Formats: sequence, structure tokens, C-alpha cells
Amino acid sequence: MESSKRFNTYIRVPPEEEIVISGISGRFPNSDNMKQLQENLMNKMDLGSDTSRRWSNVHYDMPTRSGLINHEQKFDAQFFNMTSSEAHATDPMCRMLLEHTYEAIIDAGVNPKELRGTKTGVFIGSCYSATRNIITYYRPEAAGYPIVGCSQYLLANSISNCFGLDGPSYALDTACSSSHYAMAEAYRMIRSGECDAAIVGGANMCLHPYVSFQFFQL
Repeated sequence: MESSKRFNTYIRVPPEEEIVISGISGRFPNSDNMKQLQENLMNKMDLGSDTSRRWSNVHYDMPTRSGLINHEQKFDAQFFNMTSSEAHATDPMCRMLLEHTYEAIIDAGVNPKELRGTKTGVFIGSCYSATRNIITYYRPEAAGYPIVGCSQYLLANSISNCFGLDGPSYALDTACSSSHYAMAEAYRMIRSGECDAAIVGGANMCLHPYVSFQFFQL
């Protein structure tokens, strides 16, 4: 009996061939890019901030300082082919990942348009989104898009969709090791031949005081 099933075959990367990180970008507490982060670390700058910059303490045991990211509300929706309503209902982590993916591709010396249709995977590590609950339950006027815009899978899928990537695309949640596991998964996929290249990222933002408090209590 003959079978009509067809299976995909992948060309494995030879063991002697190295896999490298060719581009990088990011945003960190009081550091808007990698260069600022490097300068701040080399100059031994304190990157922590008073939490009153973002919210008032709602509990006597709340931490008074934390690492705060700048410009978390700014986003060029039109540049990434999003409407204003979609952008407002999209998790800020997702928006920043789009921005820094573009920067990382440029940093690698690649034109983002050249990646369209390529077997490039996207692997994003993230373990919690406070935005999903806030927008979904407290902003009903957002017209349903938060169900998608604040879903964890969109952290990866939005990148694949925006840049036209045809490789595997998913978010991973392994708690504190999420980003590390995303890197390991990307390496495995490239080595096995399932991806020709990969975009790896990680995101974590505490936008609600009680989320910060819960992490503080761990």
C-alpha cells in the first residue's frame, strides 16, 4: 500500500559551521539603547529610579525603587502598518519588540525587506503581561482587539507578520529563564535546518503597582 503523505526535510547545519549573533538592540532601565546601557554600566551609573515616577505606593511594603524604561508609551504605529486603535490596544512589550527587532536587523547590516519570505524564525521569551488584564477588563471600549493585541503569542507573531517571515514563530514562558530558553530554541532550530536565521527576544514590564509588589514578594 502506497502512502501519499509527504514530509518536510531539512538540511542540517554542519557541526563545524558556527552560528553567530550578528545584530542586537534593546531598551533597559534609563538606557534607551545598547550604547547608553554600555556607557551607563562602564560609568557605574545607578539605573534604578524612584517608583513615584510611574505610580504612587499603594502598599506600605511596596518597593520604593525599581528599573524603569523610558518612553514606553511612544510608538510609530504607521511605520509598522498598524492603526491607531490597534496600537493603543497592543501590549507595550509587543510594540517595543517590533521597534527593537527593526533596529537589530539594521545593526546586523541587513535590509529588513530582504528578509521577506525567508525561513527566519522568531522566538520570544516572556512570562507575564499586566496589560492584558488591564485593557481587557477595564477598557471595554477597546473594541475586542486586546484579546489579540495583548495575547502572549502576538509577541512573536507580530514580528513575523510585520517583516514577512516564514519560519516558526512562538513565544516561550519558562518563568525567569524564558529568554534563555528562547535563545536555546533558536539555536536548535538553526542547527537542525528548520530555520536559516532567527530573531530572538525577551521582554518584561511591570506596568501595575501590584504586579511589581507580587514580584517583590517572591
